[in-house]
Amino acid sequence: MSQPSQSFAAAFSDLFLSPRNLFSALPAHRSWTWAALALLIVAQIVSIYVFFGPMSAEWIVEQQLAVANLPANEAEAARPTLMLVAANIAHITAVSSLLMGVLFPALLALAYFLGERVLLGSRQSYRAWFAIAVWAQLPQLLNAAGLIVLSVLAASPDQPLAVANYASLNGLMLDLPLGHAWYNWAQAFSLFFIWGSVLIAIAVRVAQPIAWGRALLLGAMPYLLVFGVWAVLV
Repeated sequence: MSQPSQSFAAAFSDLFLSPRNLFSALPAHRSWTWAALALLIVAQIVSIYVFFGPMSAEWIVEQQLAVANLPANEAEAARPTLMLVAANIAHITAVSSLLMGVLFPALLALAYFLGERVLLGSRQSYRAWFAIAVWAQLPQLLNAAGLIVLSVLAASPDQPLAVANYASLNGLMLDLPLGHAWYNWAQAFSLFFIWGSVLIAIAVRVAQPIAWGRALLLGAMPYLLVFGVWAVLV
């Protein structure tokens, strides 16, 4: 039987060692969620500045043009605008990360709030699902820490932009080249999505005694929908 976490520090540790303890405690400790969300956003913003901050604008533009694969005349026409953006890319990406840091768990919570009613028939509140979604994203702290380490240890600050998604399916397993039909799909799919889906399944099973299969299906549902539709369109 799980023993609910007694403090934020214990909850953070339990996320990795005994998630049932964390999810058992969440209903009584809503304030922990805001601390967890702030910690995640700060870590991601720090990793962005460590990664993008030392890069030269010229290198960033060349990487962007390589990904876009534009004709030569269009590439030259776009270069001045891209240079202006590249000079501030760390700030722009940090602001985007701040916004997405709040929006992404909010959208996940909505998906689980609705999906639960379809797949399970239970009725947890949106607020409860938001807390669960935030904590299920917290393993991304390891992703941010890994990016910081890779950036600090790199021989040159001018690294491929794909390194920012080093934990993607493409970065860790497939190694598809630019221009491949499945490159963007594989580059966008982070293996941390799988970890988050399992954490959601654990949270579901803490709330009610259901089979692992249904719990995992709910946990993976948003990713199955997004990447499944994307795969059909590739």
